[in-house]
Amino acid sequence: MLSLGNQVKREVNKLYNTLELEIDGVFRSMLLLKKKKYAAVTISEGPNGQLTMGKEMKGLDLVRRDWCIQSKDSGKFILDQILSGDEKELVVNNIHDHLEEVAKKMRSGELPIDKYVITKGLNKHPNDYPDAKTLPHVFVAKKMLQERKAVSIGDHIPYVITEEKIEEEVTAATKKSLATERARHPDEIARSNGELKPDVEWYLTQQILPPISRLCEPIEGTSPGILAEKLGLDAKKYNAVSVDIDEDDIVDYTPASCLPDEERFKDVEKLVMTCSGCNEGAEFPGVFRLVKDAETGMTFCQSGLRCPNPHCQNPDNWGEADMWSCVAKILNKMNMMKKEQQKIYYDGLVRCDDPMCNLETRQLSVMEGCCLKQGCNGRMKTVYTESMLQTQLKYFDSLFDMSHALKQLKKSPSTMTEKEIVKSIGSEDKSAFQMMHGFSGHALNQSGYNFVSGQFFQTLFGAYLKS
Repeated sequence: MLSLGNQVKREVNKLYNTLELEIDGVFRSMLLLKKKKYAAVTISEGPNGQLTMGKEMKGLDLVRRDWCIQSKDSGKFILDQILSGDEKELVVNNIHDHLEEVAKKMRSGELPIDKYVITKGLNKHPNDYPDAKTLPHVFVAKKMLQERKAVSIGDHIPYVITEEKIEEEVTAATKKSLATERARHPDEIARSNGELKPDVEWYLTQQILPPISRLCEPIEGTSPGILAEKLGLDAKKYNAVSVDIDEDDIVDYTPASCLPDEERFKDVEKLVMTCSGCNEGAEFPGVFRLVKDAETGMTFCQSGLRCPNPHCQNPDNWGEADMWSCVAKILNKMNMMKKEQQKIYYDGLVRCDDPMCNLETRQLSVMEGCCLKQGCNGRMKTVYTESMLQTQLKYFDSLFDMSHALKQLKKSPSTMTEKEIVKSIGSEDKSAFQMMHGFSGHALNQSGYNFVSGQFFQTLFGAYLKS
């Protein structure tokens, strides 16, 4: 492999005079989580030609001080398993067995106290921290000052989060707020003669599961829910965790306008109408729906203004007295849904992308989208984006667009032709859908999401055009 790399280097360097390519490293195996976040087994050649193995890690939780000793030890073990080159089933089984063993030792008290120690440095004097109540190492440093122990800027303070001693029932929010106040120096725990014990559940949920879950993210055969179950935690809290894919990483990208409606609008809130004749609710189909006759097997076209319930006694106009009452009902429901979606968008809710955090807030960090939760390395992402609102508006518009519905018909396996569809829809229904399309199109045209004014190009290239 090294000789092949040198050959590639020589051939590339022949093509350039001012650029020279060099081999930075040779990896036997590699775990690439994200850009600048990876671990690899390196191969290097010694002076005598002997190959030696090494390990290189960049950007992983293992190299940070935010994690306890056991978290780093478990991370290193799991990383060795992933990079070992063994069969996938064996690797997954070893990871699961290790987590079960660690959880068993922690709950039985067999794990030494030094494995729970977290160490963080002081960037300034403890009394100068305005948010000391949220920083465990600062809380411990202040206690050390009260005991007349020397503490200065740059010192690394070790601490352990201990169990809650309050016996009465407390809420989850109270427990969370008390985590910092339960931080203790390891020496204080040693002097307590067993009264102070590490909070095992806190360590499993906050120190063991998050970094392990991120390491195992690309591994098939496991998931955050399974890992939580192996640690003895509630798997239901983590089964719904999903990993967002960065749009920059998509290779086979298809524009939304080229997708079929079933794919494009699968995540929007559907327009559901309640028939006044049968009081049954059903999703509004759009301009028309294709119905298959149960007896003859023939497919025929049915107007979207008709209730789809075959047992409805008054299916025309969704049970309303006349067609225009039905149109008013549909437009009113659409406008109410549109306002609700716009309200969600303008609420500006953001959520942490770390599945173990999932903090939701309207506050924004001045540190370019960093999570506001102390100790979390996640990024805050908008919950309801401009793209999602635009897709919702486009969905409403597509429901009343006759030409769009006919284009979608060509993509379906239906045997009915365009002429048969147009002929089966009455002229009054066509006029009603044309009017509703005008309303939905007006709402869509007011959105500036996918509209670029001609003045923009005039401003951008005006100087060039004049010259």
